Amino acid sequence: MSADDTPTPAISEPLTWAEICERHPEEWVCLVEIDKSQPNRFDFRTARVVGHGKAPRDPLEQANPWWDRYREIHHYFTRR
Repeated sequence: MSADDTPTPAISEPLTWAEICERHPEEWVCLVEIDKSQPNRFDFRTARVVGHGKAPRDPLEQANPWWDRYREIHHYFTRR
């Protein structure tokens, strides 16, 4: 497999927290491009998912390819 054949890592469209929880219930998620409504608070308008999974480490491993592009990748659990 050449470098040109490397698959592009998955990233979602911008989603609200409710949409993220609906798509990934009871999972860990890694988020980027967080559109915060207020600095220093969890509340945000939308974010993009770059990794998700049942184990905390799963989304972190999926997010690895995105560290070159994003300075911050946030890690949350979608608890109901």
